[in-house]
Order: sequence, then structure tokens, then C-alpha cells
Amino acid sequence: MTADTTLEILTLGRFSILIDGKLVEADWPDETIKLFFCSLLSPLDLYVTWDRICRSLWNVPVTRVSRNRLEQSCIRPLKVFLIKELGFNPLITGQDGIRIDQQRIHLDALEFHGAVLEGLRLLSLDNHRAALVKFNRANTLYGGDYLPELPGKIIANTRTDLESLYRTNCGHGRHAAHSAFQLFGL
Repeated sequence: MTADTTLEILTLGRFSILIDGKLVEADWPDETIKLFFCSLLSPLDLYVTWDRICRSLWNVPVTRVSRNRLEQSCIRPLKVFLIKELGFNPLITGQDGIRIDQQRIHLDALEFHGAVLEGLRLLSLDNHRAALVKFNRANTLYGGDYLPELPGKIIANTRTDLESLYRTNCGHGRHAAHSAFQLFGL
């Protein structure tokens, strides 16, 4: 993968990984590795603590033993898998947790989340035209539930929060922006 290669991960309504628009038929080592990777994709948690990962995967707090288990059973195999399948390792680990390098990846859920929040911000500033553009973009991006059929606490919480954001803000925001747009002849 070169610096100008586009890696896109689709999580709304499906789970797909694309490199330069071509579907990657990933051969995941096991479901735990896939679940671990997908847990790191949440646009609501750009940095996930070791404790939260251990509780999500195994329902145990982080300890030296669980942290070592995480390293051996998830992180190392995932790094090898990502390099083999994607050509690079987007994982960034730190003392307190782990995250995915968002600079090299386009994530539909992150763009959706940002578009809704920006639409709400613009609406609060009475910039209805720009807000409508953002809400329309968010509506286009929302292809369904976040990572459907994948288990895990982080994924389930993200799924609930994004669905709520879509139902309460995206539709209402589009309606409010469009109504003001028509009312003021914008």
C-alpha cells in the first residue's frame, strides 16, 4: 500500500474493507481478532483504553495477565493480519490504550458522525443551506445499522448511539434546515 492508496472501511449496514475501491476478501484468523479490530473502528471512541477492551472482549478488568493475553491473542495476530491483508499496520498503541490511525483510513461511520455534528452546529448558527448539505450527506452515508450482526459491548454501544443520532438528529435536522430554507426563500 502506497501513501496515496485509499483504504475505505464501510461499517454502516455492512462490513467491508476496500482498497482503491476494490473489495478486500479478508481471511480473518478468527472471530475474536475481527471483533477486536471492529471494536477499534468506533467513531465515538477514537482511543480505547485497555480496560474497556478487556471488559468488552472478556468481561474482565485490565490486569497484567489480561493485558498480556490481549497482546498475545489479539494485538500481535491482528498486526500480522493487517500487514498481510492491507499492506500496513494502522494500530497505534500507548500506555493506556489503543487506537486506529484515522489519517490513512476513510471510515464511513466517522464521516457520518462528523456530518451530523457539523450539520447541528451549522443549524445552531442559522446557516440552514450548509446544514442541509451536511444532513443530506449524513443521510446518504447511513446505510443501516453499524456493523450489523457483530457482537461486543463497544460495537453494540456505538450501534445504539449512531442509530439514535440518525433517528433523532439527522431526520429532524434535515427537516428543520429544509423548512427554514423554504420559509426564508433560501
